[in-house]
Amino acid sequence: MRPEVAVVGAGPAGLLAAKRVAERGFSVQVYEEHSAVGEPCHCAGLISVEGLRRLGLEPREDFIQGEVYGGRVYAPSGEHMELRDSRPRAYVVDRSSFDRHLAERAADAGAELILSKRVEALDFNGGTAALRVRGGVLEPSVVIDAEGPGARLLGQAGHDAGQRGLLNGFNAELDGVEVEQGMVELWFGDSLAGGFFAWVIPTGDGEARCGLASRGDGLACLKGFLRNRFGVEPQARVRAGRVCTGGPVQRTVYGNVLLVGDAAGQVKPTTGGGVVLGGLCAGIAGDVASEHLGDGRDLGRYEGLWRRRYGHEFSLMLALRGLMNGLGDERLSRALQAFKEEGLQARAQMLLERGDVDMQAGVIREALTDPAMLATMVRSLGRVALGELLSLVQGGRPRG
Repeated sequence: MRPEVAVVGAGPAGLLAAKRVAERGFSVQVYEEHSAVGEPCHCAGLISVEGLRRLGLEPREDFIQGEVYGGRVYAPSGEHMELRDSRPRAYVVDRSSFDRHLAERAADAGAELILSKRVEALDFNGGTAALRVRGGVLEPSVVIDAEGPGARLLGQAGHDAGQRGLLNGFNAELDGVEVEQGMVELWFGDSLAGGFFAWVIPTGDGEARCGLASRGDGLACLKGFLRNRFGVEPQARVRAGRVCTGGPVQRTVYGNVLLVGDAAGQVKPTTGGGVVLGGLCAGIAGDVASEHLGDGRDLGRYEGLWRRRYGHEFSLMLALRGLMNGLGDERLSRALQAFKEEGLQARAQMLLERGDVDMQAGVIREALTDPAMLATMVRSLGRVALGELLSLVQGGRPRG
């Protein structure tokens, strides 16, 4: 049967979009190239408490591995600052189980999941795309492209989505290591994880998920990090994936094709997390596709809708990512040391408690308008380095 909507990719964004379409009574098929949803898993596996709620999901034992109350941020010098909330701020999730839960919800709503079926190409004809799959060509009314970073299909069709800031990410599961439950670790340093950071996420008693993303040889960097932090080598196969840090792509509507999630760059540039914001944008795509099918409304509305709602969030986070990437190890270490010497840890703690893990514009704005914090940042980082962030906070036009 020819579906009204075809979704490429059974990750969170694709499954959330498919569920939204199916709930509106339209036929939708989800094409996944792998034989099982959620495999292979190459995600750090942190989802904020607020974010899960925003997606309309409840925490379930079958995918929640733990709660996160705060963390320790390590500068290249080894100096660290600890921030800890009294309430859980994020969940550690088993992403394979989480994705399977989303697939069950989509299927219950009426979506059809087609596994082990790779979409080979998007064939555009007069601005409308058909899907080329093994065994034939599919001509849905709407295509929702949720294939992941890089938007391969769009590129093969001659459209450059302009995705920037793609890094190589690596994850390894460890056991028999000493970690504090409920507290993540973030390690910064150009030689360790240039362009990003390394992470340690407790997943159980004596267990942790460790990884990093980097512009360089990330696998070698991860092995070196594990040796330095725990004195061990990876105990199981290291999983690799791409991490999006460059913000949204320039365009997310191509005729009847809507880009969502990682394919659209709808990922927090600060942390590389895309489940929540990508999922929210996917919900908008599902609504727009349904309204197009129901009363012929323009698919191009999707572009403006998600950008008006979340564009400024992406812009501020992207500016902060640019600032971090340009600091270098010495200035970053100096900034953390200055924060501690000026007694600003309590202010940072307050921002953690009041801030939003996903919609980070508010906490960025509050930090840059706090006189003591701003003065310390200017002294340690320089006003020029802070320029883009300050201009956005003071009313500059969003770039997202």
